[in-house]
Amino acid sequence: MKNIQRRDFLKLSAVAALYTLGTTKLEAADDTTGYKAIVVVFHEGGNDSLNMFVPSSSDAKSGYQNYANIRSNIKVSDTELQLPLDSNSNLDLSSGNPYNVDGSLGTAYTSGFYKHNGLDVATNALMPEFAHLVNKGKVAIVANCGNMISPTTKTEYANGSKPKPPFLFAHNHQTKLTLSGEASSLNFSGWAGRVFDKWESVNNGNIYGLNISLSGITHIFEADTTSPLMINPNGPSKYYKIEYSGNNRRGMYDDFLNLPRRDMFTNLYNKIRKHSFDMQDTIVDDWQNNAPDFSSLQNAYGKELFSKPTDAQLQQKSPIFACTSLLKGLSAAAKLAKIGKDAGLHRQIFYLNDGGYDTHNNQTKQHSRKIRGISMAMGDFYKALEYMGMENEVTVLSCSEFARSTGENGDGTDHAWGGSYFVMGGAVKGGLYGTMPDLTLGSDDDMTRKGRLIPTTSFTQYFATVMKWFGADDNTLDKVFPELKNFTQKDLGFMS
Repeated sequence: MKNIQRRDFLKLSAVAALYTLGTTKLEAADDTTGYKAIVVVFHEGGNDSLNMFVPSSSDAKSGYQNYANIRSNIKVSDTELQLPLDSNSNLDLSSGNPYNVDGSLGTAYTSGFYKHNGLDVATNALMPEFAHLVNKGKVAIVANCGNMISPTTKTEYANGSKPKPPFLFAHNHQTKLTLSGEASSLNFSGWAGRVFDKWESVNNGNIYGLNISLSGITHIFEADTTSPLMINPNGPSKYYKIEYSGNNRRGMYDDFLNLPRRDMFTNLYNKIRKHSFDMQDTIVDDWQNNAPDFSSLQNAYGKELFSKPTDAQLQQKSPIFACTSLLKGLSAAAKLAKIGKDAGLHRQIFYLNDGGYDTHNNQTKQHSRKIRGISMAMGDFYKALEYMGMENEVTVLSCSEFARSTGENGDGTDHAWGGSYFVMGGAVKGGLYGTMPDLTLGSDDDMTRKGRLIPTTSFTQYFATVMKWFGADDNTLDKVFPELKNFTQKDLGFMS
């Protein structure tokens, strides 16, 4: 067996302590009664939110006409579409997708939008399920949000009197800052990891802990003393089959791990390894025996929930969705949330990475696949939550490392800064929050002449608003989000 290095031993010891000893770090003023979960969906690559949530007002600076003049090649048309509803006002796409009229994804992408009463943004034509949730008041859209250390004007940015996030337009650095919840330090832990460090005892030592990644290793869960679970979105599986070539392979491995060793470090390593497999067995058994069954539920196309519509239903000659992984991931999150609640857990945070948003070119087709997948997945996820009676207990939080430039790059856009993001759930107070920016190239909201908008709302405020609903008190919020003190408005008001 490989020798254990000291740093590995310390890391393993921390994991062992997490699941065997428990702690009493929960702040007395934090409210963690009942069950609540956050599902973080990260749009990797820099989501072009302007073509997902289209400016629709008549305002000369922040409205549709200014947007359309700037984006002549990739603008979404101002054709107002009507959502197809059945007699019970439920979304009904069973007769096919009526907006992809000629089989061209680019045409569907730019063919129009769904307007919402009282909002200055409309939803792209390819997102009928999502638009329906907006109309039902289950979605809050937060405008012009991004990594920001403190409120900053264009003049302050230009003269250097206010600090700006390091490596502002670099994917890797901005991703790390977004997931850390602090815009000034690249060496900080993840914001959900810091929550877990403070709330180690919230789930009473249950093996699921607080944080679960459905997309592998992620910075959002990086912490000092705790570690997340990582589960495949297709469902957990056992590392060693019970029977292999006629032998009880798992049993033999357990016997090997139980052999006494002279080296105390090897004994501890084997004990932790055995505990890891026992945890895996429990999770697999829960998945197989205690997870909810969604097979009786139907999506907007009349097919099984979390399934992809057929080409005929979509009036397509070939599959168009690159985002089926989000369907799988949200299906897994729904099942694990129900398992967690039934097991007596109080708080959980799930993470899903949704890549493919770096649209420097071919945006009308590439971004179409992404936003269509978002809409399908969110529509199905909310139906699953309603079926389980958990729609008020689970909140989806979207984010990206940055948005795209207002100015176009042929059939694409460049890296930028502020953009719009959404929060979805039964506890969400639907509407448009934040400040709609002046889209004019070179305006006071544009740090350059390319349409790189300076955020007027920070991710710190955005995340903290959801965390307050999650049960964090002001003391915990200040510790988890140390830059929150730089902003006057600490609660954006979109959570019940």
